[in-house]
Amino acid sequence: MTDDVDETAGDDPPLDHEEGIPQDMALLLDETADLDDPVEVSAAGDGTTYLVGGRPFAWARGLAFEVQLGPDIAAAAARTPDATFSTRGPGWIRLEPAEIEDHAADRVVAWFEMARRIAVGRLVKHTPARQH
Repeated sequence: MTDDVDETAGDDPPLDHEEGIPQDMALLLDETADLDDPVEVSAAGDGTTYLVGGRPFAWARGLAFEVQLGPDIAAAAARTPDATFSTRGPGWIRLEPAEIEDHAADRVVAWFEMARRIAVGRLVKHTPARQH
């Protein structure tokens, strides 16, 4: 009997096999979040940065996720499990669970979408209206 070996097994981030949840924040966002224009995605060795109008609003790497929600929402978000304030500045929080289970995945996607809407709103607010 021959054992089948998956030679690509080490190439992909591990999955939570019970839930099928990627155990990598950037991959989770790639599969679930709205990354359409005007979101820009910049992947580098230090993680993946998500920007709108050249301004970062979220960052992900491995099991870590940071997002700019504004001071009031960040204060509430920081009281949830595995979340703390980020060193990126006021209004930023960091989520770093031991594993990405369904509750953590839900928070990541919800916080990402909220931060995206805030960033898009800020972009629209600061974009001059076109003259006809």
